[in-house]
Amino acid sequence: MKGTKLLTVALALLTLLALKAYMDWSLEQPEGLPHPESAGATTPLPLAEPLGDDPVGLLLRLNASLRRLRGSVPEADAYWNRQQHGLFRALEGGPANSTWGCGDGLAAAAAIRDFASYPEQHQRFVLHAECRSFPLLVNQPRKCAGNRTFLLLAIKSVPGNFAARQAVRETWGREGEPGGQAVRTVFLMGAARGPHQPDLRHLIAYESRVYGDVLVWDFEDTFFNLTLKDFLFLGWALAHCPDARFVLKGDDDVFINTPRVLAFLGPLTGRRAQTLYTGQVMANASPFRQANSKYYIPESFYAGPYPAYAGGGGYIFSGRLAPALFLVAQHLAFYPIDDVYTGLCFQALGVRAEAHPEFQTFDIAEKDRADPCAHRQLLLVHRRSPQQTVRLWRQLHDPQLKC
Repeated sequence: MKGTKLLTVALALLTLLALKAYMDWSLEQPEGLPHPESAGATTPLPLAEPLGDDPVGLLLRLNASLRRLRGSVPEADAYWNRQQHGLFRALEGGPANSTWGCGDGLAAAAAIRDFASYPEQHQRFVLHAECRSFPLLVNQPRKCAGNRTFLLLAIKSVPGNFAARQAVRETWGREGEPGGQAVRTVFLMGAARGPHQPDLRHLIAYESRVYGDVLVWDFEDTFFNLTLKDFLFLGWALAHCPDARFVLKGDDDVFINTPRVLAFLGPLTGRRAQTLYTGQVMANASPFRQANSKYYIPESFYAGPYPAYAGGGGYIFSGRLAPALFLVAQHLAFYPIDDVYTGLCFQALGVRAEAHPEFQTFDIAEKDRADPCAHRQLLLVHRRSPQQTVRLWRQLHDPQLKC
């Protein structure tokens, strides 16, 4: 218990130090830059006054930046809207606590008039949505030690997907320093056991010893827990990989043209490099109301449009933003769809999603899906099987390939 409290305190201090560096950098930028509302701008919400070294004042100033998001969240009777506006009002009294309990799930359920009609996964989400603190069972604390990580590949996986992880290791996720740009890979997972799952803990422990690239937290690895996984990863990155220049979050069934990604990121400098959030952008999106959809959101749960966001299959953001993202996320109610939640966090920071045509998270034309030449011009495509990934990678690196 004492070790857990010490880790919490250390993480909070790291958050404050990294956030201060982020805000100090923001203050150093030249005047005359476009306002975030102007077309194409990806500028953090301006922080016009010096912040000093007071950590409480530092947090309160960041909390003030959430006013931007507050204006875009409708004050409606839907459950998430009420929860979020309650958090907004709570911010007026000071910074949030950096430790979390699980709240009162039954009271949350009672606050939703048609909770009984919700699908099981939605009910479970509501009952446990305030749970944010889970033990890290398998860690890689030295993953970024001794190197200036240029690109951190943070790949969402589940314990049973060993073949997908191995395909990534052998192809686009191979660690190294091509062109002096250090690339490191971690796979993000929940517990390797569950009420209806085989116990894979010993296999995952062996995989960790052999490859040193899996992170496992003690929560059930489900689709609606991807938001939790993203949140816990941000805390891990802040503690163990704070200097990563860029982070690519993706699924374990995407195909990434890593050399092309590095060629894209390498020349980026200045504000664009520091505020990058790019992928296949979903603009003017709204919740799916069809109950048979994987992305179904009941009307009594959320009201309003979605922010512009990069599709969760794969996107890139500046590592410099991670501390601010982690702190902002502490003030946002969890949302079942992880990429929408990420979009909300970036919106709160005043960072606009930048559309990139070489991210294809809804795949490409069927006739091109086995064509290495079509993949040569892409940064990321979703989805490919482990066998397709290995085949495409070898074809792309065949010196005899002619496109």
